[in-house]
Amino acid sequence: MRLRFRRIEPIRAATRAYRDAERRSAQIVRDFLPMAGTGCDRIAALNWLEGEEHYLAELVPLGSRLLDEAAVADRIQAHLWAADLAGMIAAAEHAADHGRAYRLGGYGLEADNWTVYLLGTYTKPGSLAGRAVVLDSLAIHLHQRGYADRTTNTAFAIADAYRRTNR
Repeated sequence: MRLRFRRIEPIRAATRAYRDAERRSAQIVRDFLPMAGTGCDRIAALNWLEGEEHYLAELVPLGSRLLDEAAVADRIQAHLWAADLAGMIAAAEHAADHGRAYRLGGYGLEADNWTVYLLGTYTKPGSLAGRAVVLDSLAIHLHQRGYADRTTNTAFAIADAYRRTNR
């Protein structure tokens, strides 16, 4: 019996992997982040989200079915910014958990002083509702600076998850 190899199979597999990773990314924010009871659980969920966004950025060229090179580059950049944002929020959560100030982590979004200031204020409020307000301000700021919708929607979704956790 001979196995047949179709040329379309790698593209189908990449598309399926992209959809699955997209679903996992949404599930992290929708389900796992609100269930996180401690700061360590939130840090783990945010780091997982960061990894999923990096994985999505790698899958974009084959799995997204975009034909225009500029659209592919924009989608990759949007996933990388969302990954950076999740990593920055995880670093700020770690600093808040240990009573320390936010330290720069070398992320691309940290080039803006206002973003760093907002993440510095993220560590101050003790409640998750206060941190959600800071994340809302950060999302609005990133939107005004022209970042991709995926980045601002990620910040809004994390803030919403924090509000649901706080209830």
